[in-house]
Amino acid sequence: MPKLIPLLDWADMHFSPAPNIRTLRRWAKKKLIRPAPVLVGREYRVKENASYHQPKGAIHLPPVTVIHSDDPVVNDIIKNGQT
Repeated sequence: MPKLIPLLDWADMHFSPAPNIRTLRRWAKKKLIRPAPVLVGREYRVKENASYHQPKGAIHLPPVTVIHSDDPVVNDIIKNGQT
């Protein structure tokens, strides 16, 4: 079983230069390091064989368009594009 090492030591082994400790902690909280680091006291520890996984891109949804409303003020805004 791989031993748990401090997050910064792991980063030194896998990156050159290593990311800032704040970045590493954010990755740990967002579970971007797998297997996930373990919080031991105030320090994250991670398995030596862990790896970083890029987050997936943001989901883009098409804009929602209101075609008709029962409110005449809303319909006027939709029709004229102004308030």
